[in-house]
Amino acid sequence: MLPRFDALFPDVTVLRRYFLEREIVANAYHHVNWGIPIAVYFWLVGSSAGSFVISSLGWVFGIKKYKPISFFASNLSIIQLLIVPVLLVFDLGQVMRAPHLFPLVTGFWHSTAPLAWGTALVASYPVGMVIYSFLIYKHNEKWARIFGLIAVVLAISTHWYTGITMALNPSRHPNHTALAALLFLIGAFISGIGLLNIILKIRDYFVKEVDKLDPTIIVGLGRLMLVGLALDIFLVFSEFITMTYGTEEEYHVLELVTTVFKAPVIFLYLGMGLALPLAILVSPYGKKTNGVLLASGLIAVGIFGMRLGWVLISQFSQTIF
Repeated sequence: MLPRFDALFPDVTVLRRYFLEREIVANAYHHVNWGIPIAVYFWLVGSSAGSFVISSLGWVFGIKKYKPISFFASNLSIIQLLIVPVLLVFDLGQVMRAPHLFPLVTGFWHSTAPLAWGTALVASYPVGMVIYSFLIYKHNEKWARIFGLIAVVLAISTHWYTGITMALNPSRHPNHTALAALLFLIGAFISGIGLLNIILKIRDYFVKEVDKLDPTIIVGLGRLMLVGLALDIFLVFSEFITMTYGTEEEYHVLELVTTVFKAPVIFLYLGMGLALPLAILVSPYGKKTNGVLLASGLIAVGIFGMRLGWVLISQFSQTIF
């Protein structure tokens, strides 16, 4: 017989009672909860957007040193985004309900619903990326710049919507913060660069010597990650200050973060995903390819910890009873 949850986590009994009473009053039981597939979806959409922004630096914004990786980075973004519908439909449970999110099927458009806009963005974003990649392949610089700019806007909007979808739900106070979209966007930027660096290094093992990547490109991407890290740490610090001196609900979020969800948030996200990469990138080792690659791997894994905590903390009270 499995032990009771309270026996495994005695420190959260009071929290459980608090949240349980709150859910009864709100009459908001959620028996079908979001889980790891949704956290993976958040991570994939983010890293896809981050990789695509790097792809646009060469052909859209004219930074020539990044042109050699633009086509590869764009295709990597497309591959990541193609996995997203599978996860969403899998989580939906009933596959045939998925088309109801599209106005052409339902016959109406709910302009105030975040998921309505999210469906449009998730559907149009990969189309823009495919056109952009094709134009790069054809070396059509004029139209690649135009469609690349459109795809960049779609990429940023798609992940902005992801954060907004979670934030516009006042009943889930861990997610109900104005910083949600910014945290998602910056996390997307640095995790996308991190994953791109690792895949580019793996690619070098399978191409000819003449086609291998210039190591200075990875080091340059490491400098961009450092800027993103600094912004992310600043926002997280601001959020923790708010929770520490905030309302009762905000302080309870802090208690959850430092107890039940210490592993994904404190250890994986803040420790492995932010603190260690920052220490590496500001050190002399961070100016070497191996140092940047190590920081890239830590960031990619750490940001997944943030996505995991973000999804699970808000539903903790709805799933333990």
